[in-house]
Amino acid sequence: MLKLTFALLAIALAGTASGAGWRALRVDASSEAAFEQSLAVFKDKLSPIRQHIFGEALKDIWVKGSLEAETAEGEFAAADYYRRLDGLDYEQVLAYADPSGELAKMRYREGRKLAYAARANRSFPPSAEPNWGTRPAGGWGVSAASLAQQQQQTGSMSPNGPQGN
Repeated sequence: MLKLTFALLAIALAGTASGAGWRALRVDASSEAAFEQSLAVFKDKLSPIRQHIFGEALKDIWVKGSLEAETAEGEFAAADYYRRLDGLDYEQVLAYADPSGELAKMRYREGRKLAYAARANRSFPPSAEPNWGTRPAGGWGVSAASLAQQQQQTGSMSPNGPQGN
């Protein structure tokens, strides 16, 4: 009984630690290399939908900074971009890009719809390689030569023989 209790406690603690994983992440933009490494960690920890939203927010921040610099007749450099992002977490990056939060919500809803549609249209289980079944050594039976032979035998241009009448 004690072992079971310990095992359940260990599972609960592990779940808590991994659940807060991406929420605890912060952008390290102290240098270009640190920034790239930081983004790789975010990519590893975030779900595909959150990766997309985060990436779009980063783009929005760059565009916003570029437009502000253009208005002030200045230049928006990478150092300015890094300075804006350094130390921010996921939610802060989204809020910086869109203080209202509406854009992130819209992107999340769109991402959920796309993910649902992709799952609904999938007829085979996901795998690294497409699972199209076992293909016969000679293919599925239609080649130029076999098509010509079928047409000659049936007296029709249709590979399935004469249609209708």
